[in-house]
Amino acid sequence: MAGLWTSYMETAGPKRPTLFSSIIDAAPTSFSQQDRKGLVQNILDDISDGTVSKQDLSRALLAVKTLARHPDGSAVVVKQSNLKLLCKLAGPSNPSTVTNEALRCVANALLLVESGRDTWIEVGGGQMCLQRLQDPKTTEEFCFLHARILFLVTLKQCPFLKSTVEDGKTVEAIAERCETLIEANVMGRPFAKDALTDVLKFIFNLMLQYPRMLEGEGGERKVMGEQWSLEFEPLVEPLVHMFVRLPLASPPLSAPLTHVIHALLNIPVPQYSSIWFPSTSPSGKQEGKSSKNKKPARTDGSSTPTTSSNGSKDNGSTKDGKSTASSLSDPFQRAMSLLSSQRKSSSRTDVPRRSTSSASASGSPPRSTEGSDAASSSRGRSSSPAGSKSNNSSFTMSTFQMVTQACSLLENMLAKYWPGVVEADAASVRTAATKENLGLDEALPPLVVLMARMAEDAEAKTEMRKWILPDDLDRSGSLEERPDTLGRCIRLMTSVYFPRLKDAIGEWLYVLCDSDGALLSAQIGYGNAAGYLFNKGILSAPPPPASGSGGASLPDNINPITGAINRVSEDTGPEMTEEEKEREAERLFVLFDRLEKTGMAQNPVRKAIQEGKLNLGPFGT
Repeated sequence: MAGLWTSYMETAGPKRPTLFSSIIDAAPTSFSQQDRKGLVQNILDDISDGTVSKQDLSRALLAVKTLARHPDGSAVVVKQSNLKLLCKLAGPSNPSTVTNEALRCVANALLLVESGRDTWIEVGGGQMCLQRLQDPKTTEEFCFLHARILFLVTLKQCPFLKSTVEDGKTVEAIAERCETLIEANVMGRPFAKDALTDVLKFIFNLMLQYPRMLEGEGGERKVMGEQWSLEFEPLVEPLVHMFVRLPLASPPLSAPLTHVIHALLNIPVPQYSSIWFPSTSPSGKQEGKSSKNKKPARTDGSSTPTTSSNGSKDNGSTKDGKSTASSLSDPFQRAMSLLSSQRKSSSRTDVPRRSTSSASASGSPPRSTEGSDAASSSRGRSSSPAGSKSNNSSFTMSTFQMVTQACSLLENMLAKYWPGVVEADAASVRTAATKENLGLDEALPPLVVLMARMAEDAEAKTEMRKWILPDDLDRSGSLEERPDTLGRCIRLMTSVYFPRLKDAIGEWLYVLCDSDGALLSAQIGYGNAAGYLFNKGILSAPPPPASGSGGASLPDNINPITGAINRVSEDTGPEMTEEEKEREAERLFVLFDRLEKTGMAQNPVRKAIQEGKLNLGPFGT
């Protein structure tokens, strides 16, 4: 195949398309570096000067895409003149097959060659992708391709990213696109899952990089969620709806839901509590903010921040962007840093009590997922808080449906991979996750951190605590041996193989206990909480919590080390009478006397009498 480029050059122009099939079907190792580069440039030149007919245009682009799967071929594609040509071919005026192949060529090239991303923006490709993404007529497949390219070009800070956020209408249009993609996912339309996944990755880039650009190079870098821009307000409600409405896959925590969680970690909870936890009127109508939140007036022309990833399939062309995504900061680490800083800077606040009747206002039990049958059989008190879900276009959330969904997801995931009372670091856990190509220490911690963030709302925290640490919790046995969510969480707090999950669960339980080490120790036992508290700098056992701390009602006879109720000593029956005691003492004396005569032991009673340690009174001899 080394002579294919030569054959292509020697073939007359109109006959060159006959070689496209040979290029497409050739093995990737069949091309030399020189042949690959030469073929890519010659084919693009033929497309540009019209040598390739409209009928052969899509196959010519498919040949370019095949050659550009190697970095050598992509290095040719990202030349300014070539990207300008592909941007023109990707426009809506061309046939969909041509547009599809052109976009896939660009996506592959920008994935492999980072320098081409700026060039794509310079030739107008970024703006073209934004316009197509906002167009309601754009199908899910093209939405996926445009969003993938936008994700790649916004991996780092750039003027295009800043102008996109500050445009005023773009973020609102993206929010509307998210709502339509929710419906498409609910209906199971092709490419809907891929499209939503990459739109969410694009949104995450905007939320991550834009506030940092406002900080300036000399400013102190804030962690995720610590700084929020009002420009992203239109996205709050669609993201919340995604979390509760998206159909669950297997495993439950997979794209696009994982990307929804990453985006939600950026949103402050108290500031938008009416969206996170909407109240409903007696008539059933939703109360609170709508998705069209009005922004406060600005006088300086820019938004004022308020302090408070990867993995879609390529479907034939674009592969997962793991190499580029490594430049992103870790969402879990930034969120954990924020939680820790909030715990240090905020004082403990008492949580208002909620009546038991309001805790389960309305709704169905949490939905189960494949492989989590153990959750329903051994759940005990770990049934999720109440909530209901509707897939209608006029979607209405129950007040604590976010809490319900989060608790259900955590319960299902833990029951799926840690069934029964399996040890946290059992080899079977890692084997099961590996078979599904799932990293448990990457997928689960963001969900647990999100639950800790939701607990910033006092009533949401109360709901979660009623679920995981209810007042009537059965403490007759060891808490860490329970076959439910609480038992699994406590066992994971000592895990070695899942350090991030261990820290996240410890932080979540600590938040549920009002960030009070004494209350945490009282709830789960100091023996179970000691490792986490030591990492928090609490080196000794905290004093017992005040009576009724955090709205919790704990029995008085709880073992402070295990968190279980102290066992009462068994009743051995009525005490012996004096006559029975005398007969028993006489029997023991006779037995010891026999041992003494055999030389095996000395009678302890006789020895005590001889030493004057035992006085038998008038009966002594």
